[in-house]
Amino acid sequence: MRAVWDFINYWYFRYLLVTELYMVEKWERVMFHIIVFTLLFIFYLFNTTIVVGLVKMVTDGIFNQGNLSQSEYGGIASNDEL
Repeated sequence: MRAVWDFINYWYFRYLLVTELYMVEKWERVMFHIIVFTLLFIFYLFNTTIVVGLVKMVTDGIFNQGNLSQSEYGGIASNDEL
C-alpha cells in the first residue's frame, strides 16, 4: 500500500510542477481545481446532451433517409399505424 501511495504522490508532485501550482497558496490551488472541474463537467454535459443528440439526428437522417414514421421517434401514432 505504501508503494501505491508513493506512486500517487510522485505523479501529483509532477502535476504541480508542470502546471506551476506548487507556487500558489492552498486556497488558490483549490479554487483552480474547482474551476477546472466545473468547466470539464459543463463540457461533458454539453457533449452528452447536445452533441450526441445532434449526431444521432444527423446519422438517422443519413442512414434511414426519412423512412421512419413520426411514431418511431416518440411522436403520437396516427390511426393508420395502430
